[in-house]
Amino acid sequence: MTNSIPEKITNFNVYNDAEKLLGVSGEVTLPSLEAMTSTVSGAGIAGEYESPTPGHFGSMETEIPYRIINEQIFRFYTNPGLVTLRGSQQFQNTTTGKIEHRPLKITMKVAPKSTDLGKLVVGDAGEGSNTLEVTYIKIDENDKNILEYDKLNFIYVVNGVDKFAEIRSHI
Repeated sequence: MTNSIPEKITNFNVYNDAEKLLGVSGEVTLPSLEAMTSTVSGAGIAGEYESPTPGHFGSMETEIPYRIINEQIFRFYTNPGLVTLRGSQQFQNTTTGKIEHRPLKITMKVAPKSTDLGKLVVGDAGEGSNTLEVTYIKIDENDKNILEYDKLNFIYVVNGVDKFAEIRSHI
């Protein structure tokens, strides 16, 4: 394996199921994985701490911005489902000095949560966006699965390790 420095996203496209979405601006906000926690305190504990519940995350959302108001903004209301981001990431190979590119694919199951229609501006983009609730996310980097998380089917796999296997065996 070569030593390489991750540098940037070279470019990407956004797809709703099999259709390429046109008019998406150059930035998509990906969901945050914020663990659900409970506060633990009591005898023998000096204070308190937050205990995360493994694989249980709060609401996850993604935001897809658009340049102008058009039918693309409303596609998620008539056809919710999958959103796929396909991109290319750039790395600097420290051994050879060459620039390398690796594929990145992010697949999400989504439902529309809100739509910001943006604004009307003469000679400029309107900056509208969709905010979508994410119940499933799968990330493949360099053709290797590094995360698969499915809230509704109790799947949580990180770098090939099934983090829910033991829990599922108990229930």
